[in-house]
Amino acid sequence: MNKTLVKYHPDTRFLIDYTAGSLSESQALCVAAHLHFCPACRMRISELTQLGAELFLEQPPADVSTDCFEQVLTKLDTRGSVQQAEKPAPSVSASKDSTGKSGLPRAIEKMTNGNIENLNWRSLGKTFRYSNIRTADTRHESSLLEIKAGGKIPKHHHGGDEITVVLKGSFSDQEDHYHAGDYIVRTRGETHTPVASQDEDCLCLTTLDSPIVMNNWTYRLLMPFFNKPASAG
Repeated sequence: MNKTLVKYHPDTRFLIDYTAGSLSESQALCVAAHLHFCPACRMRISELTQLGAELFLEQPPADVSTDCFEQVLTKLDTRGSVQQAEKPAPSVSASKDSTGKSGLPRAIEKMTNGNIENLNWRSLGKTFRYSNIRTADTRHESSLLEIKAGGKIPKHHHGGDEITVVLKGSFSDQEDHYHAGDYIVRTRGETHTPVASQDEDCLCLTTLDSPIVMNNWTYRLLMPFFNKPASAG
């Protein structure tokens, strides 16, 4: 796990919605990835969970029939069986750290079966590639982006909101320099050119609700994913 202090975090609204389970799957994936790196936000999530439990206990009790109670028990038993049956077998990643793990957040490990090289990557030139991540979220598009050391994503502007979480390495734009764990939000109309640091490849998770638009027409033609509108919800 990175030792650089995380500077950019989800705001309180995102953390509350994550704790309540009301975020979309793509947005929740971004928050979960950030939590992997950020003990401060993990502590905040713990506090919000405790607060939610206390508020729940303060509510007046509701009448619950015996049949309803038995149905809940049955669902819990079934859920436990399914989760145990679907638990993936350990897989070998192309890149391992000293602990035998890829170093990526657990949520990303589960989405990629522990090996991002098995994903369907698309390259744009020699310095940038991306791979879509399939989720049940029809309102957002999620992907992994990798920028080679010293490389960049061409200048582009946002047609909607985008969340980016740095997973490995770092990158810069006109606003700041971002390291592993940073949770960056870009809004409609913003323009930037992310550039990876010279010493290490940069891997990011990104989720957007509307296509980004490359300023250069050549790049627009080469990147069908970024010119494809998000599916209607």
